[in-house]
Amino acid sequence: MRYVKDRQGYKAIFDEKTGYTIRMGRNGENPFWKETGPELLDIAITNYCEKECSFCYRGSNKKGSHMKLDLYERILKSAKQAGVFQIALGGGNPNQHPDFIEILRMTREYGIVPSYTTNGQGMTEQIYEATKDYAGALAVSWYYPYDDAKNVIREASKYGISTNIHFVLDADNINLARKLLEEDCLNYVNAIIFLNYKPVGIGTRNILKKGKEVNCLIDELLQFKKCQIGFDSCMISHLVEKTDVINMCSVDYCEAGRFSAFISEIGNMYPCSFMCGAGMSGTSILHDNIETIWRSSQSFVDIRNHIRTTRKDSCSKCMMYNQCHGGCPVFDINCK
Repeated sequence: MRYVKDRQGYKAIFDEKTGYTIRMGRNGENPFWKETGPELLDIAITNYCEKECSFCYRGSNKKGSHMKLDLYERILKSAKQAGVFQIALGGGNPNQHPDFIEILRMTREYGIVPSYTTNGQGMTEQIYEATKDYAGALAVSWYYPYDDAKNVIREASKYGISTNIHFVLDADNINLARKLLEEDCLNYVNAIIFLNYKPVGIGTRNILKKGKEVNCLIDELLQFKKCQIGFDSCMISHLVEKTDVINMCSVDYCEAGRFSAFISEIGNMYPCSFMCGAGMSGTSILHDNIETIWRSSQSFVDIRNHIRTTRKDSCSKCMMYNQCHGGCPVFDINCK
């Protein structure tokens, strides 16, 4: 358990075993941001991926490059100084990085909890052992064909590793989400995390829209008991309508530039990984440290100002605006 307090009155308790974080600001209010740096740093240690899926928002493929190990250690040193709690290793397919096990070990050595999401390819006995020794969480992406994900869940269970499933939810795969709930492999799963699809990358998919179908699915998910159910903060505009069954203290609006940030495999830092995928500009970690970029880089200042500023459109008149803040500040994926 880690307790943190900064000069601006931000306080947090971080459980290194579960990843749960409790935040508090002055006078007990919910703090707007962590001023010294992110709680969670999302790092693409590679843009290599053997699956080359058409819908990949990063366009990852077999020609994708790996982050150099000395750059990763430079990031770790800066992350420790900025008070980062967790690092989510991504890609591409992160476990295909040639130094992946060393990356897991180094991250723990710097007092930061690593986790990662795999597409299911390239998992080895050594990687499972390192995951058990060093990682806080393992997640596997769920998309057709599902054998790779099921293999990871089955093999991880042999090492006592409880796996999470990441499911990217769009307007056309709601029934596939329901079918996932029927899978026997969920007996070995810690949680299913539903991620709101963002229209970034080569492939085109239909975004979620407000309506009976989405509403019914969320009701079903909230009643599901076989494993835990979670949602990314990009689902916020759909979740705020469920205040009768959701404790809103467990739900937050967009955390980009407030409590989380992303660093690409070449060392560019962004408030959100999807900003990188959309071709927006980042700030090189080679030129500044994480805290300086976090506090002063224009993209971080702009996104915080956008989220903080009360909107002038019909969204601001919504009774749930204080919980939602208009949803995603970058992409048009919010509840219509």
